[in-house]
Amino acid sequence: MSSGIKFLTEVENRPKPYRFLRELFDSALFSSILIFLILASVALIIVETFVPMVPLRFEQVQQANDLFTLIFIVELSLRWLIASTTRSFLATFWIDILAVMPMLRVFRLGRVLRLLRLFRIFSLGANVQRRFSIFNRLFEGRWVEYCVIASFVVFAVFFGAVGLSQFETGVSKDILDPVDAFWKSLFSLMAGEYADYPQSLGGKAVFLTLLVFQMGVFAMLTGTFSAIMVEKLKETTMHKPASPDELNNHVMICGYSSKVAVLVQEFLLDPIFASTEILLVSEKANLADLRARKINTDRISVLKEDFTKMEVLKKAGVMKATVAVILSEPGENRTSQDIDARTILAALTIEKLNPKIHTSAELFNEEYASHLKMGGVDDVVIQGELSGKLLAKVATHEGVLAFFKDLLSRESGNTLSFIEPPEKILNMDVGEANLFMQREFGYLIVAIKPEKQELIVNPRRHKISSSDKILIINPVN
Repeated sequence: MSSGIKFLTEVENRPKPYRFLRELFDSALFSSILIFLILASVALIIVETFVPMVPLRFEQVQQANDLFTLIFIVELSLRWLIASTTRSFLATFWIDILAVMPMLRVFRLGRVLRLLRLFRIFSLGANVQRRFSIFNRLFEGRWVEYCVIASFVVFAVFFGAVGLSQFETGVSKDILDPVDAFWKSLFSLMAGEYADYPQSLGGKAVFLTLLVFQMGVFAMLTGTFSAIMVEKLKETTMHKPASPDELNNHVMICGYSSKVAVLVQEFLLDPIFASTEILLVSEKANLADLRARKINTDRISVLKEDFTKMEVLKKAGVMKATVAVILSEPGENRTSQDIDARTILAALTIEKLNPKIHTSAELFNEEYASHLKMGGVDDVVIQGELSGKLLAKVATHEGVLAFFKDLLSRESGNTLSFIEPPEKILNMDVGEANLFMQREFGYLIVAIKPEKQELIVNPRRHKISSSDKILIINPVN
């Protein structure tokens, strides 16, 4: 019924290319299938190495493994196609590229590492912890990190076993078959030494890799270095880190305060920003705090640096962002003037670097708003002004608070949206058009924004033209 209505936003949100591929790679079904293929491929590598087979069966296993390799090559090629830059693609998928190199068959085992990036599809950050609370108590809330470290140990043992079997069988007197290679890999990893050093160049490279794993994994389990590395592993494997090079048409939120959770939630609920990435730029940004408020952080990245610095804004990809929100960020010994000065500096720098971006800023002092408007900032919100007026209104009109809560959120009920005027209401006055919109779509016209003019609230005799934007109250769904 409402197919003739085109919803708008005042933010120019340019569509991302290859949206279907992006949605496919982000889907839980695709990730589940990919995990299955990875596990099957790794299983074939282990079978090929450790299970005695007749030549015909061995050839079949190799052909199956080559088929998996071809699938992974196609998948990587498509990921390269949708990557923002080749550099960011190589930085993210270098292990995967090694894993599909046919001549380096041992490196195919490296595909196990891809599981660490795909764990978040199964909500191991929230759902699993909630369902398996006994493990949370057992490991004091760190069982995910222990599983990650254990997976590295398993990978290292089998990597060493396959590698030593490939290069040392028949060369070293201690390795006569793949089983010997497995035990040699395990004890070398545990002890950090090799009784007789490998004879082949490939064997020495594998042993060197085992030493690196031995130092890294067991250092993480002991002392201060362990605590630091475990926390880092959780951030980088369970939640998406800040990768500004990969962001495009994203939302930047500069500054961190209690409002961030509400702000982020509204962006996530807004269909216009359904596939948009959100980047928090602040030294105080905290994903754990957002997750504690039940915010889905899959599309949220963090850049923990000072948002008032030009080089930080460039690093945050301000030239490719479509929306920037600058919050009043409190700090030790900062007065309201100091906070506003930081906001003004960040906002004007953002507008200078990217004049096309839609910028909104929060201020304590209204007298500074004119500075931001002159600098090209689109919207300025005065700290406490709206909440003060809202308090006065609800104090004098009992029950009106529910109206504002309903309109200002997309969680349920109704919301405010801009639409293009349907052809049938062109040249109608607003009163007549309202009757049509309510009868046909159930929408209520509350304001009109003529082209290059301020918003007109509750217009009475305005004739609707094709260049107008209509602000309506409409159901969320």
